[in-house]
Amino acid sequence: MMRKKRGYKREAYGLKRDYRLFAIACEGKREADYFRFLESISRGIAIDIIEEIVSDSEMQVKHSNKSAPKWLLDRAVRYIEKEGLDDEDELWFVLDVDDWKKEQIREIAEYCRQKPNWHIAISNPCFEVWLYYHINASVPGNLKSSNKCKDWKQALNSKSKGGYSKESYLMLIKEAIVNASNADTDKAHYFPDTGQTKVYLLAKAIMKRVGINEFMEFIQSLQ
Repeated sequence: MMRKKRGYKREAYGLKRDYRLFAIACEGKREADYFRFLESISRGIAIDIIEEIVSDSEMQVKHSNKSAPKWLLDRAVRYIEKEGLDDEDELWFVLDVDDWKKEQIREIAEYCRQKPNWHIAISNPCFEVWLYYHINASVPGNLKSSNKCKDWKQALNSKSKGGYSKESYLMLIKEAIVNASNADTDKAHYFPDTGQTKVYLLAKAIMKRVGINEFMEFIQSLQ
């Protein structure tokens, strides 16, 4: 797997990294493609997709159910053992409600509370909710109440001329952050209502590191 060349800056006491690492655990291919492409914005960030770095065969502890919280948490721990994680780095679990039970998500969320810089970002019911807010400030009632991922995928396809494109959606990430945040009816809780998503928290953390000037330069390079 090709990985981004990562830089260091020289300071009085030697070399120091000049980027912040976001390690992301996400099981879907669309999610992995989306977040991996975000790394293109700036040399100030690096993004690792944990599932691409720690394979099933590398897991030190085997579990019968790969969709169990213990499997996901053990993979994250194995990733840190393999790659390391500095104090300013962040680790995120990006999960869909349609793939996980509430009690499983609660177990992961409780574990994250005990770890500095570990976070969880849930989409209800699926990642397409986050993508939908890139191109819509609000969600119609019939879709907002739907917990079926296929409904969200169909709605997304109908709104995107030529289909979903990570390049075109990335250009709208600032709008998505605002739209998803405005739609979040319980910002204090990690679990979103149906038709809502917490992925904007991860996007916001990344964009804070990037900065508006560098982001606009990147957008111009895509046009």
